[in-house]
Amino acid sequence: MSARRNRIQAKLKDNLMLLILAMLLLVFGIMSPNFLTIKNLMNICTQNAYLLVTAIGAGLVMISGGLDLSSGQCLSVVGVCVAAFLQWAHFPIWMALLLGLLIGVALGFINGMAANLMQVHSMIATLATMTMFKGISYTISGSKSFFNFTQSYMDIGQGYIGMISVPVVIAAVVAILIHLVLEMTCFGRFLYAVGGNQEAARLSGVKIRRVKLQAFVMAGALYAVAAVILTARGGTANSAIGAGTEFDAITACVLGGISFNGGEGRIKGIVTGCLILGVLSNGLQLAGLGIYIQYIIKGIIMMLSIGYDTYSKRKRTRKIPFSGKA
Repeated sequence: MSARRNRIQAKLKDNLMLLILAMLLLVFGIMSPNFLTIKNLMNICTQNAYLLVTAIGAGLVMISGGLDLSSGQCLSVVGVCVAAFLQWAHFPIWMALLLGLLIGVALGFINGMAANLMQVHSMIATLATMTMFKGISYTISGSKSFFNFTQSYMDIGQGYIGMISVPVVIAAVVAILIHLVLEMTCFGRFLYAVGGNQEAARLSGVKIRRVKLQAFVMAGALYAVAAVILTARGGTANSAIGAGTEFDAITACVLGGISFNGGEGRIKGIVTGCLILGVLSNGLQLAGLGIYIQYIIKGIIMMLSIGYDTYSKRKRTRKIPFSGKA
């Protein structure tokens, strides 16, 4: 009976965020008749496609035991660079996108090298690179915005394949690919091992620094994809885009079960976390609540998520006192 109860509790815990998502859909559906329409639900998914791709990149770093605070500024750098390639250098779209991807990889490499060389927690290293990337972005753009993209570029963010928007298709493909990488490759196993117990992973022959560097590089590539989705959907690029995305991405990861301590979490959890944030934002807008109220609620959610993550970790690692007789 006790084993069955434990299984039920474990299943409820694994699906807690899905239950919360379902509850939010129900509540906002009652509050607004326009909320549960197909058009609005697709709009939620499309608006948050770039966030999901960003959160998956941030999640890779978190699984390895790190934390990336520079993701928002990475989006900014890649966004203005791709726009500059298209409008100033007049590169073809495929070349601009390829160069944007390479820039994202380079930014991830810088983050990984900074964390490894300074031998500090990646949160401190990426706090420094966040400021550096912000300066790079404004230097490139000159504080100006880019407009009037070609329709073929805009279709990346605004086009549809059947009834599904292109950003949703891109985000789904990214989620599936990274899920397969984590679940079916040596890199995925190494990533969880490094985040779960770095010393044990080192003793097992895992190259700790290489794995962490690879996580940052993959994250940088995903930030580049997210930047293209964001600028193509909005039809504009400037150095302010992406600012603050890092906190939404981290919140989505923690909501989805990615531990701050590393070694835990799955892609499906990140997807659920992003949908919760998207539903909250959309539902509160339809309810007539302003953006500042949304900031307050997101801050509370992040604080509660961190508290729950810390509590869960302590509960799992709590030692059971020895009660045997000497």
